[in-house]
Amino acid sequence: MLKRIKSVSMLLALAGVSSTGAAYAVAVPEVDATRGMQQQSTCTGVVKDATGETVIGASVVVKGTTNGTITGLDGDFSLSGVKKGDIIQISFVGYKTQEIAWNGSPINITLQDDSQALEEVVVVGYGTQKKVNLTGAVAMTEGDMLEDRPIANLAQGLQGAIPNLNITMPSGNPNATATFNVRGITSLNGGSALILVDGVETNDISLLNPQDIESVSVLKDASSAAVYGARAAFGVVLITTKKGSKGQKVTINYNNNFSWSAPSRLPDGISSDKWIDAVQLANTNTNGSGYFSQALVDAVHAYCQDPSRPSAFLDETGEFTAKGQWAYAGNTDWFDEFYKSAAFMQQHNASIQGGTEKNTYYGSIGYKGQDGLLAFGTDTYKRINMSFNFTTQVTDWLEIGFRAKYNRSESDEPNTQAYMGSSPYYEVYRSFPFIPIYLPDGEHFAAMEGSNFNYNYAGILAEAGRITNNYDDIWYTGSFNLTPIKGLSIKGDYTGNRFFRTQREHLKTIYQLNPDGSQTAKMPTNKAGLRKYDDTYEALNVWAEYKAQIKDHSFSVMAGYNQERKNTSNMYGVAANLYMNDFPIIDMAKDKETLSEAATVWAVQGAFFRLNYDYKGKYLVELNGRYDGSSKYASGSQWGFFPSASLGWRLSEEKFFDPARDLFQNVKIRASIGSLGNQVTNGNFDYIGTVGSENLNYILSGGIPTGITPATLAYNNVTWEKVTTANFGLDLGLLNNRLTASFDYYVRYTTDMVVSKAYPNTMGTSGGKENLASMRTNGWELTINWNDQIADVAGSPLKYNVGIGLSDSYSTITKYDNPTGTLNDLYEGKRLGEIWGYTTDGFIMTEAEAAEQAKRQAYISNTWIPGDIRYADLNGDGVVNKGDSNKGPINTLDNHGDLTVIGNQTPRYRFNINLGLSWKNFDVRALFEGVLKRDLWLSNEVFWGFNGVWNSAINDYHVDNSWSESNPNAYYPVPLFNDNRSRQTQTKYLQNASYIRLRDLTIGYTLPKKWLEPVGISQLKVFFSGQNLWEATGLYKYVDPDMTGNTYQKSSDGMVGTLNSDMKSYPFCRSYSFGINLTF
Repeated sequence: MLKRIKSVSMLLALAGVSSTGAAYAVAVPEVDATRGMQQQSTCTGVVKDATGETVIGASVVVKGTTNGTITGLDGDFSLSGVKKGDIIQISFVGYKTQEIAWNGSPINITLQDDSQALEEVVVVGYGTQKKVNLTGAVAMTEGDMLEDRPIANLAQGLQGAIPNLNITMPSGNPNATATFNVRGITSLNGGSALILVDGVETNDISLLNPQDIESVSVLKDASSAAVYGARAAFGVVLITTKKGSKGQKVTINYNNNFSWSAPSRLPDGISSDKWIDAVQLANTNTNGSGYFSQALVDAVHAYCQDPSRPSAFLDETGEFTAKGQWAYAGNTDWFDEFYKSAAFMQQHNASIQGGTEKNTYYGSIGYKGQDGLLAFGTDTYKRINMSFNFTTQVTDWLEIGFRAKYNRSESDEPNTQAYMGSSPYYEVYRSFPFIPIYLPDGEHFAAMEGSNFNYNYAGILAEAGRITNNYDDIWYTGSFNLTPIKGLSIKGDYTGNRFFRTQREHLKTIYQLNPDGSQTAKMPTNKAGLRKYDDTYEALNVWAEYKAQIKDHSFSVMAGYNQERKNTSNMYGVAANLYMNDFPIIDMAKDKETLSEAATVWAVQGAFFRLNYDYKGKYLVELNGRYDGSSKYASGSQWGFFPSASLGWRLSEEKFFDPARDLFQNVKIRASIGSLGNQVTNGNFDYIGTVGSENLNYILSGGIPTGITPATLAYNNVTWEKVTTANFGLDLGLLNNRLTASFDYYVRYTTDMVVSKAYPNTMGTSGGKENLASMRTNGWELTINWNDQIADVAGSPLKYNVGIGLSDSYSTITKYDNPTGTLNDLYEGKRLGEIWGYTTDGFIMTEAEAAEQAKRQAYISNTWIPGDIRYADLNGDGVVNKGDSNKGPINTLDNHGDLTVIGNQTPRYRFNINLGLSWKNFDVRALFEGVLKRDLWLSNEVFWGFNGVWNSAINDYHVDNSWSESNPNAYYPVPLFNDNRSRQTQTKYLQNASYIRLRDLTIGYTLPKKWLEPVGISQLKVFFSGQNLWEATGLYKYVDPDMTGNTYQKSSDGMVGTLNSDMKSYPFCRSYSFGINLTF
């Protein structure tokens, strides 16, 4: 019975095939015509598997042609148009492809199970292992998922690819540095996954060329990551770059893509008359009258009715800006003017690889040129990558290798910080729509300087000067591999890295052309700045591994040593009052304003080991450990030992499993437990007290003297945080491994977390930290993959694959020093991301009700008007508050009044769906990813709109959906400025942040080989691709789900797990591209 289960997918694939087992031959007319003069016959036969079962829907084709058929319900086939000597190719998913020369007689073929899935290896720490023998939690993806995509950096390409590898970008800026998180929050002190490229730590993978990547492995549990010790507490990401293979013929590849990107989910502009009316109303509701003069309001309305009127004119009365200045009454859609409709990017990559019997080589060069989104001032980004990888077999027992990489990145952006006080992507939200971009002459910018308006940020971008960053990243590695005796391998490598960054700042003086022809300079004064970074990093690894098999017993022993050191230095200098506004040289300035220099160093050392044992491939044992030392702790606390152990049992290899073996090719259960350290410090020398300086509170010799502050407390009693993880997993392979699945459940305990400690004032100093807090994280991961084919779609097989990943994690505080239980801090039992708030009970509808709420909700505010929010009195005491002060401290676990937990900001049930299919020469790939459950509280003006005259981010949605007597069922409360009484954290405005997004869609076509071989081309593929093409979400319509990825990771910065973004950053984009992939 079980044998027949294997045929289920085959029967589904043959829907439409008759019960007689008839097969369908498909021949290209041109092929038939060329064969017409030759003696042709019909090839028949039967295809079975190793158990004797017939294989239904197998592909049978004459190699090198499109003349093919599929097997019927009895495994039989009949293929016409075949001549003797033709090679018949038989294939089916889950079996090895076979080829046979036809001699004119019927053929019987027995397909063998494809053991490729069982032989698949994954990259682990200091080596590789067969996937079926893994006992830890390791996930891997191949580099081909990065191909043919318009991604600006590697992190973008990995988003959504591996369950519980959570990658967030702070913004859509092409040079933004991604944060890698594995399995949720590990510590209250932040941290991200250890990223190793070819075994060497790398902090910024945005400098890498995605086309150089061979594979990416993620070590998720303590067992798999233990060999990396203290730095592996947050998980490990192993990135392996491409290299050649011995005996490989020379292969040359060139690929490119050309893409256009546009901002996603930006607000629509609002007309200036609607905007100014909304501002007047909000100010009246708050302060009793409008903010702007009636003359300005009337002029704005007049311009919107007649755009031929001047948008800038002389203020003769002072009712607009100031007497004698320009008055402005225009209508500018700032988002439309601020950003380009599309930004262009091009990427070109060329590589050569190959090998002889003794040598392997791989070399590549890549270029990326990307225009930014700014329409004024422009921003540009470039990246150049070069890599070389070479190995040679010097003797039978010695192989040596050399790797080198050079990465250069350049950015050129407007230098606006001094004029704007924040980023331009923030300022565009609060621009005044009645400000025009240009003066009436159409040449000079308007509103660069003046009174009673927000400035012309487009003009500032264009004229404020530039800030450039040049990064040079140079890597070189020498390696050896000794194999003196059978089974023994001794390996070592030394890596050096020099990283240089040069930042030049040019702040130009900006001028406003006045109505009388004079010019007014805009402060501050012009400046030139230079900042130089110089990092030197070196790493040494030496390890040995011995593998042996004694009858049914297989074992391996690996032990090694690692040391790393990094020196960092930087220098910064600024000079002001340039002699020439357009000449930003420090020596060509009057005043030397700033000169500073800093340097630091850290180092780690460690000895590690791994022991593997298996019996008959079914009982698996692995032990790992590392003895680690860090320079970041005081003597006596520098060293720690971090062990792990894991077990695996392949039930599918047991004799009692024989009846199910035809259905299940692999069934494995596994379990692991291990402990890792986490070196948490604010700097490299926290164990040393520091002093500073400050102005004293008395006068000495006619002036206020400066004195030395008391030394901060050195954290010399602080040591490693400890991260202990228990992991339980199940791996399955069914139906000839067409269906594979993996499930992991884990519990992670983080103990001795370093938190601030309050000391008595009598100590006379500040600071102080101790290992005082603990946390537990629970989570799971599920991956399911299905690979199959539909045998006959318009005469050709359609191969397809579906991959689904689902993961979850949440963290709970189990120990914390919060004796009062205040809700403003962490506390024992708190789920990270918890949102405490009020329950909304509708709007206040009348003046009488407003007067009643002035008493009932007096804790929040003494002033209430119709259109304000009414909150629910949950505890029935007749008032709405955060507790009764007569009962002790309020806003605490024991005294929280009408507050309750209304949601949680932790993303739950992250998922990814990978779809792929190929038919004839076409292939399609799609990647969906998202979050099924997440609550989010948005407190910024991007969501609320109204926030004072100068900081509001009002758009049509805010105005059209705010409460008024004519719109009593609106979404938003009555518009107010600088009053949060209706914006208390509450249920009504809690956002549903779940989403699904089409992250990638790529369609490719590979040209037929017969077209290419005459010109020496082995493959030419044309592709079209899109990124972030579509999403569905419950979020506010102008918030991109990617904007919500940034949360506080350190308790010293904010409440861990809550949103850390004002939503005003470089926009995330949708991208469209096309390109070619050419191989010789």
